[in-house]
Formats: sequence, structure tokens, C-alpha cells
Amino acid sequence: MGKLLALPLLAVLLMMTGCMDVNDNEETSHNEDTLNGNTMDSYNEKPLEGQVGYVRYKKDQLDQDVEKKRNIQINREQMSDMISRMILRYDGFEDVATLVTDYEVLVAYQKPTDMDPKLAADMVQKTAYSMVPSFYRVYTSDKQSAFGDIQSVSTSTVYDEQYREVIDSIINKMKKAPQGKVKQNDDQMGTHGKMTNRG
Repeated sequence: MGKLLALPLLAVLLMMTGCMDVNDNEETSHNEDTLNGNTMDSYNEKPLEGQVGYVRYKKDQLDQDVEKKRNIQINREQMSDMISRMILRYDGFEDVATLVTDYEVLVAYQKPTDMDPKLAADMVQKTAYSMVPSFYRVYTSDKQSAFGDIQSVSTSTVYDEQYREVIDSIINKMKKAPQGKVKQNDDQMGTHGKMTNRG
């Protein structure tokens, strides 16, 4: 009887040990990028609804050689979602599609019927610019064809063959529609992500 009870007890103990190892590994990898010590200086593990985001680092905690090579990454899907939702808050805007690439934001929209096309483009462009890092470029179009154009690359990755050519082609078509008042001289951006002046 004792042996029969010992086997299930041993199995439960092994499962608990395995779970503890997984949690330890997750915590170790999480803490590698956050300040050690005071938990208030680390990422919020389970942020509350509406909680602010806060992280603190000391320079000597970070490998500076690694940091110089680190690419700034954003969640492109979440960014496109936020931009579309913000534009739809404006009166009269009923349909918006947003594509966020590695360096551009492409926005197709149906403008309000009684709104000046230039004003609509300016509102859309400035809304998108307010939500992305400063090296991004924003292109807008109120043409119906723009919806299909940007949807055609909605499942692409930046590593796909001919990705850059397709995006550039769509941008050139979008430029034929009114753009916002923020000047975007392509000559100012020597290489993607290196814009020197937004105007």
C-alpha cells in the first residue's frame, strides 16, 4: 500500500519541480534586461488596466557594444491598429486601412464627403506621425485603389523577395493623392531610417 501511494506522490513532486524550473528560467531571462534590485525599477510583470509603463536602467548594467547594434523595434500590428482607430475618431471618417512597414506608414482612408481633400490628408498624416518614431515616413491616399494596394502586402515580411520594390511602387501611387502639410523630401533621407529633417 505504501508503494502505491509513493508513486503518485513522486510524480506530483517531479511536476512541481519542473514548473518551478520554467518559472525560474522565465524570471532569469526577464531580469537580464531590467534593473536588478528594487522591483519598482523593473518592468511591471502584470500591469493593471491603464497603468503607466516604466523602466529604469543604469548605463553600467547594459553591454554598450550590444546596445549600439540593437535595433529599435515596434509592434507594427499594434501600431497600425492604433493609427486606424485614432483616425476613425474624427467625424466623417468611415473607412481606414493602415500598413506599418519598417520605415513607413501607409494610410488609405475614405475622407468625409464635405471635407477638403488637403485638410483630410493633413489630419491623417499628422495623426500617424504623432504615433510613430521620428524616423518614419507617412504616406496617405484617399483613392479607393489604395485600400487594395496596401492590403496586397498585408501578409508580407520585410525579408520577402522584391518587398522593397513593391512598397516603393505603392508609395509612388499614393503620392498622387493629396498628402499632408508635413514636408517629406526624399532627398533628406540618405538611407532608410536616417532622415535628417522632417521640415
